[in-house]
Amino acid sequence: MSSGVALLGVALVGFAAGVLLRARLGSFAHRLPAERELPVRRTGWVIPATGVLGALLWAAVRHTEPVAVGVVFVLAGWTMVALAFIDLDVHRLPDAIHLPSYPILLVLLAICAASGGAWSALARAVGAGVVLFVFYFVLLLLPSGFGFGDVKLAGLLGLLLGWLGWDAVVRGTFATFIVGGVVAGVLMLSRRKDRRDEFAYGPSMLAGAVVAVVLSALSG
Repeated sequence: MSSGVALLGVALVGFAAGVLLRARLGSFAHRLPAERELPVRRTGWVIPATGVLGALLWAAVRHTEPVAVGVVFVLAGWTMVALAFIDLDVHRLPDAIHLPSYPILLVLLAICAASGGAWSALARAVGAGVVLFVFYFVLLLLPSGFGFGDVKLAGLLGLLLGWLGWDAVVRGTFATFIVGGVVAGVLMLSRRKDRRDEFAYGPSMLAGAVVAVVLSALSG
C-alpha cells in the first residue's frame, strides 16, 4: 500500500470516528449537574478536526516510525479532539478520559517497543511523562492558572513526545506557552476574557504537542 493511499485511509477512518465522537460529545454527557445550564457549544468542527488531525499525526510520525507507532499517535489525536472540546466547553479535563488513558497508552507503547525492540524509546517516554507531570505540578502550586487536569494531561503528552525524543518534549513545552500566550492575549484584547477569568489551557497544550510532532518529522 502506498503512503498516499494509507494517508487517505487514515483520514477517512478519522472522519468516521469524528462522526461518532461528535454524537457522543453532542450529548454533553461530560457535563456535571452544575454545568447543565451552560450554553450549547457547536460540535460540527469535531468531525473534520478528528479526520485532519489523525492524518496529520500519521504523516508526521510515519516519517520515522513504524506503523504501530503511527496507529498509537492517530488514536491519541482522536482523544486530543475530545479533550479539547470538553475543556473549551466546561474548562475541565475529565478523569474519565485521563485515568484510563495512562495504562492504555503505556500498554500500546510497550507493544510498539516489543515489536521493534525500541525499549530505549519506551524508557524515555516514561521518563518524559514523569518530568512533564512534575513540571506542571510545580506550575500548579504557583499562580499560573493551570489546574490538576492540565497536570495529568502533561503526563500523557510527555509519554507521547518522549517516545519521539527529548527535543520533541522541549519543543512541545515551548509551543504550549507560545500558543497559550497568544490565545490569552487575543481573548483579552477582544475583551472576551480578562486576567481574572479562567482559561482553557488544555487546547494550547494539545496544540503545542501537535506542533512538536510535526517539527520532529521536519527535522528528522
